[in-house]
Amino acid sequence: MNQQRSSAEFHRVIQDNYQRVYSVIYRMLENPEEAEDLTQDTFVNAYRAWDDFRGESQVYTWLYRIAVNLTRNRLETVGRRRQSHKYSLDQPIEGDQGEGRSRHIKDWSRAPERLVESNELGELIAGYVAELRDDYKEVVILRDYEGLSYEEIAQVLGCSLAAVKSRLFRARSVLREQLQTYIEPE
Repeated sequence: MNQQRSSAEFHRVIQDNYQRVYSVIYRMLENPEEAEDLTQDTFVNAYRAWDDFRGESQVYTWLYRIAVNLTRNRLETVGRRRQSHKYSLDQPIEGDQGEGRSRHIKDWSRAPERLVESNELGELIAGYVAELRDDYKEVVILRDYEGLSYEEIAQVLGCSLAAVKSRLFRARSVLREQLQTYIEPE
């Protein structure tokens, strides 16, 4: 391949895919600086392998695979497996001196601000997606945020189509359970 043509083509690949790759990495890490670093690393690695790219998959699928693998490696290296902090609403507030105070959570289910609820729900869902196990989070991000097909997700993650479908079903089940009280208030 002609080096100038290859470089020009790759520059176009960066322009077309930079924001999408950054978005996937950011959603997995929730840290803009790390996401920026890994996005750059993704394109550096892709450029090094650009002449070997055979076109057996779409370019963005190939880039996502590189990005997801780099992100997984970063998470393992740093040891930053996200742990969600969950509190029982029945458990007294820490430091409570036997006063019997319980947690008070506002009930927004009957609020008249229905237009705001869609934004709230989007933020709530994003928070719950961030708390998912990494393998569930990956499929939700790639399918529901990035719009990849099941086949493309299988290519990106290097797993079977059945595994993608299973993970997505389980992830959505977890999200549905977490959102149950928000969606169907008593």
